[in-house]
Amino acid sequence: MAGGSGALVPPGPAASPTPPALPTPDATAPGSRSDGRRLYSQAHEGPNVRRARVAAPVKAFGGRWVRWGWLATTVALGAALVVTAWVGRRRAVAAAATLNRGQSLVLFESIRQQARTMGEPPQQTELDSLLRQHQEAGLRYLAFYDSSGRQLAQAGEPGTPVRVPVRPLPPGPPVLQQTGDRVRLWGFAGLVPPPPPGSGGRRPGGARPSRLTFVMEFEPLVAERLAAEATKTLLLSVLMAGALIAAAVIFLRLSVRQERTEHRLEQQRRLGALGEMSAVLAHELRNPLASLKGHAQLLVERLAGGTQERDKAELVVDEARRLEDLTADLLDFARTGPIDLKPTDPAALLAACVEEVARDGFVIRRTLQTSAWPLDADRMRQALTNVLRNARQASAEGTRPEVEVGREDGTLVFTVRDFGPGVPPGDEKKIFSPFFTTRTSGTGLGLAVAMRVAEMHGGTITVDNHPEGGAIFRIVVPEASGAA
Repeated sequence: MAGGSGALVPPGPAASPTPPALPTPDATAPGSRSDGRRLYSQAHEGPNVRRARVAAPVKAFGGRWVRWGWLATTVALGAALVVTAWVGRRRAVAAAATLNRGQSLVLFESIRQQARTMGEPPQQTELDSLLRQHQEAGLRYLAFYDSSGRQLAQAGEPGTPVRVPVRPLPPGPPVLQQTGDRVRLWGFAGLVPPPPPGSGGRRPGGARPSRLTFVMEFEPLVAERLAAEATKTLLLSVLMAGALIAAAVIFLRLSVRQERTEHRLEQQRRLGALGEMSAVLAHELRNPLASLKGHAQLLVERLAGGTQERDKAELVVDEARRLEDLTADLLDFARTGPIDLKPTDPAALLAACVEEVARDGFVIRRTLQTSAWPLDADRMRQALTNVLRNARQASAEGTRPEVEVGREDGTLVFTVRDFGPGVPPGDEKKIFSPFFTTRTSGTGLGLAVAMRVAEMHGGTITVDNHPEGGAIFRIVVPEASGAA
């Protein structure tokens, strides 16, 4: 540099001996730029950051187990409640059957004893009085039959037709039979003496008394109420268990949604702080970097070609350009403010992005005819070009990524498929994090910028591995886009 004029003068023949050439650093070797950045970040992250990095997945794992444990406990409690009510109902039904038998035997014996104090057989008015007397206990029908099955007297109406056994019943406990909602009992009621002499019957010496059969029907009101209460308790338990499980599922979903919201807010806060820092850093580097590149370009123009000095100067220019790209990415990532939505042709926008990245480097498999969509064309173009460049760089030599745009369920979908190695398992979300890259020459901001643009439109960007190889990126934008 001469006399402070600012002109760069190449070294002449009398200059000092040329220093030995420095080896070009290998970006993948230990001690390289990327390796140095990694070691520096690890050395300066501090114990609190390392502890937070370790605790974050542990906290998420523990919260997931707490939520699912809570749901499992609620389901177990609901199931226990239902099983307990079901067992209680079975016991109530069994108790009702025992109660029916006991009540029927007591009622049968009581009415039979009262009938014996009446005439043999009792008269119709006497049976009607007995029926009214025990009606509140469930008695609905009374009848007496002789040995031939002929009805002698009755009170009330049977639930079903009565068929008295041809053979008279011997003395002993009555026979029980369930007939619809009633319990029917029949048994031995006593002997009817033969008709007196001169009444047209047999002679007393050859007369034999007739056996009376007593038939009774009653409704087991107490047992029915007991079974009905047990059934009601079972249904109530089922409803309560269902309500508990439904509440647990609702609270689980609310908890998951809350956690996602908190995670998203935390991520936005971190991205906002990172974007602000990136903007300041890019602004501070921009002017010195432009001066450095300009002087290096002047030096390249003045140096003779084929010399080590020229090669070194060109290396400085290349690195300066790379740093310029980095500062541009930083400014794009830090760009804030509301988006400017205007009706845009998505197919034309995608075609322009393909033209910008590589005119013949992509295959448009299918482009659906879509109407104008509310988009911020500049920012969406930036996101699409970043995804297209990523697909182009990831695809194997001799292959061309496939792109398409269309509508799915009321949303606009941009799809980009590359033919690279795909995304490693577990990195489907990491690749959208700032400064995450698997290439030594990448800045790790392209996909982060694309995700931020998609979220500003109220949409999402996702990546999946294609079954036949490669990765598929999908940018989904809802029609009611416009999130700030």
